[in-house]
Amino acid sequence: MDNHPRSRIAAKLAKIFPQGCARILLINPPVIPEEEFDPAVARRNRYPVFPPYGLGILNRELKKHGYTTSLLDLNHAIYARDAVYSTWRDALQKRLDRFAPQVCAVSCMYSMTHPSLKAVAAFIKERHEEMPLIAGGVHPTGSPDVVLKDCPEIDFVMLVEGETTFVTLLDHVNGRAPAEALRQVGTHIGDKYVVLDDRRVETEIDEPPDFDDLPLGDYHALGKIGAYHSILPEGTRATTILSNRGCRGSCVFCSVKDFYGGSRVRMRSVTAIVDEMARLKERYGVTHFMWLDDDLLFNEEHALRLFREMTARQLHITWDASNGVVASSITPRLAVCARDSGCIGLTIGIESGNPDILRSIRKPSGIHHYRRAAEALHAVPEIFTKGFLMLGFRGETVARIQDTVNLARELALDWYPIQILTPIPATGVRRQLEDEGLIGRDDINARFFLGSTGGQRRREAEEKVLAKDFSDPFAGDPERIPTPEELKDLWFVMDYRVNYEKILTEERPIKLVMLRKTLRDICDRVPENPLASLYLGIVEEKLADEEAAREGKRRAAEYLRASDFWHRRFEALDLHRLM
Repeated sequence: MDNHPRSRIAAKLAKIFPQGCARILLINPPVIPEEEFDPAVARRNRYPVFPPYGLGILNRELKKHGYTTSLLDLNHAIYARDAVYSTWRDALQKRLDRFAPQVCAVSCMYSMTHPSLKAVAAFIKERHEEMPLIAGGVHPTGSPDVVLKDCPEIDFVMLVEGETTFVTLLDHVNGRAPAEALRQVGTHIGDKYVVLDDRRVETEIDEPPDFDDLPLGDYHALGKIGAYHSILPEGTRATTILSNRGCRGSCVFCSVKDFYGGSRVRMRSVTAIVDEMARLKERYGVTHFMWLDDDLLFNEEHALRLFREMTARQLHITWDASNGVVASSITPRLAVCARDSGCIGLTIGIESGNPDILRSIRKPSGIHHYRRAAEALHAVPEIFTKGFLMLGFRGETVARIQDTVNLARELALDWYPIQILTPIPATGVRRQLEDEGLIGRDDINARFFLGSTGGQRRREAEEKVLAKDFSDPFAGDPERIPTPEELKDLWFVMDYRVNYEKILTEERPIKLVMLRKTLRDICDRVPENPLASLYLGIVEEKLADEEAAREGKRRAAEYLRASDFWHRRFEALDLHRLM
């Protein structure tokens, strides 16, 4: 018997596809795992609900090659039916019965969605034991062996971009392509991981995705699309769009380079992008777009042509760059063109304010780039600006974290989302920790500290009645490397100092209105938060709404009385004086 991986994979394909395959069910699983799902949060539309762009592209390519497809978004199904989580099982069973697929292909973009991938795979195989099941996306690409071990129902994983390789795999099982054409596919044979990891980039990316009959105009009403939804006018129909694939950076905490196979960035034509926007507006009434790009401003001239074409076409749309842009790309003329084309929100990937940390994590921008970008963005106050910050890097001392606080205050962007470093699979920092034995290679539990399912929310609940002692975590030896528990307190004080303190001196009406919307969103998304309620009251006071100002401070006082966690922090930060 030929033991070459290609022969073994071809033999397994022949076994599970004895009659070939013409009907493919494409499945987007629930993003939030069931054990972390909070119906109250869902009904406030605070979970991510956006169209499965990658599956839309795969759907388009399969149809072009003569396959019959059906696209099912289980994440959307949950929220469209009053946030009843079990709805996805009913929706999946109905589609399986009605469409009768010959293979199910499940996408999984995030490591946090792994439990949902596992649940969907188990559901399908419990009811259709012989149904071939294939998984793809960023998460299976980053941890293929582990995914196959933990989800034995999955027969194969497709690695990296799959619109070419998945079609080739199906062509092979239908006798239209030789085994030699198979690539970017992995499986378990016995207890061994067998893979054809011959990665190439050869796809045409100009064509838009095909979403079948998904109601793209309704997604905005069910959950979050991007990080700037709170400052959009109520009822604005929003969706996502892609300008390019890839990123020039090689940041050690990010898996983009690994997924796209290097630092090459492939750009769509300006005409194709703007045509897609125009069609989405005409067909679904969409007037706001979130860029999915990891490096939207990779090529300044391309970005300028794109923004100018959007302006010239008079689409009357808005957009945001929630995923973050590379700071070194931001120039004064680009900032102006972005504003003129409808930009309402733009996030910069900063991460650290310490030069040594920036070099160690391989950021493509430095401190001088951040300062230049901030200066350019200050000239366009109509854009709400954010900066991603992070703490908990290898060897990062309290003094280096303080450098990040100092830089953030100096740059004076409008808001700073902050995360404690999470070593997600297929990243440089994760591989280093695995090599040192600090994380098991089979551990795929990736959870962020901040967010609707994050550790900060759980911590507040656990310490509501009796909290641990709290004092300024920046005090003491500045050269110490903080423990994981200290990082949580450092995150809290960081958040206060870079996001809230500056509100006391903010007087520009255009920024106060944006901050009001942001704080209202936080209060709605994270109930019983006295800090956000207090500062919302302060903003309302500056905007001369005395009744709303009193209500904000009243709520802050009410929440404080009910939470020892918050009471200790208000005392340590001397916030009672603002009540």
